[in-house]
Amino acid sequence: MNYSFFLYGRRFIIVSVFLLLAAIAFCYYVDPFSVYGRAYIKNGIQVNSPGFTGQLKMGKAIAIKQRKPEVIILGSSRSAFGFSAQSAEKYLATTNIYNLSYPGINIYENLRYLQHAVALSPIKKVFIGLDFYQFHGGRPPEKTFSEERLAVDVNNQPSASASKDLISTLLSGDAVFYSIKVATGLCNWDDVYLPNGFKSQDHEGGWSGKFVDSEEAYVDGTYTIPTFTFTTLDKKNTTFDFFRKIVQLAHEKQIDLRFFISPSHARQWEVIGQLGLWDQWEYWKREMLAITEQEARKYSQEAYPIYDFSGYSLYSTEAVPRSADQGMRWYSESSHYRQALGDIILDKMINSVDDAFGRILSHQNIDEHLKSLKNLREKYIAEHEQDIADIKALIDARKRY
Repeated sequence: MNYSFFLYGRRFIIVSVFLLLAAIAFCYYVDPFSVYGRAYIKNGIQVNSPGFTGQLKMGKAIAIKQRKPEVIILGSSRSAFGFSAQSAEKYLATTNIYNLSYPGINIYENLRYLQHAVALSPIKKVFIGLDFYQFHGGRPPEKTFSEERLAVDVNNQPSASASKDLISTLLSGDAVFYSIKVATGLCNWDDVYLPNGFKSQDHEGGWSGKFVDSEEAYVDGTYTIPTFTFTTLDKKNTTFDFFRKIVQLAHEKQIDLRFFISPSHARQWEVIGQLGLWDQWEYWKREMLAITEQEARKYSQEAYPIYDFSGYSLYSTEAVPRSADQGMRWYSESSHYRQALGDIILDKMINSVDDAFGRILSHQNIDEHLKSLKNLREKYIAEHEQDIADIKALIDARKRY
């Protein structure tokens, strides 16, 4: 009886090990997170697996280790979707560029991914897209964010575990799940990324229905739940402290850092205004400017520029069609600009095109600049009654519940 039990146990172990090795080999061959060199082709170009999109924060963190870029773009989904690889390569004198932007990222995550990239790569130039909601201290990092996956901790001390990445990509339930989906074609090949972190295609132009859907999320959650604050949940910091650490790290490493405030559509600024957050929006810009100038004096270096593409321009005031049959040239919805506008943004920051779009903030012009935005808002309100009514209806509906 004991001998039979021994045979059963041995067979069980052999079968289990065989299945485990088979699963590892299957995951390695399919490479669902595009970390082992498997090439997938879509419309004649090489793209990452759809599993990379499903586990974006893991995939991009690993990609930094492998690609070791010299130039990175950081920011939210606005930076992730709004720039094309072609534009980046056109304006930057290197092909070693990586778009390290993530949808929904907050300013703390921006800091942590910058630290990760600097620890692993010869970073020379960084572009960081700044969005007001990123500085809402009441918004914690998303559940998919993992401190342990990054090369250093918040104090820049080594912390990464190679075995953790190995388990995540070859031995985890997610690895098997995504491998099966990719192998069987049961995944979305329309939402994939290029190997350099850029989206494989532009978003379509928007219309009023898409705008309202986007704005509703900001009215009912992003800006309001919890109440907007710059103080972090633990009450120990403000989100500006993380911004300051970004500036300090760049000065210490002699990185060419350029901040830019994203050029969302004017209706996005109306959401901020009608929610009663306009004063905080102005304070946000003033405080970031003050920090860049304070740190520049501390390090005896030039202040890092903040290009303000927000506000009211011929781009951000583009008419929003009431029908889905018409598309927009510059926007896919209220929050996100299209890649044609991203091309103009890069041109402005690289070539310093002299126009009113993308003013570099300074202590000499900040008062006049903010006053001008207020005046332009009044003009926009007077000339866009339907757009204003759309936002008011969303806010009124929120107040009733």
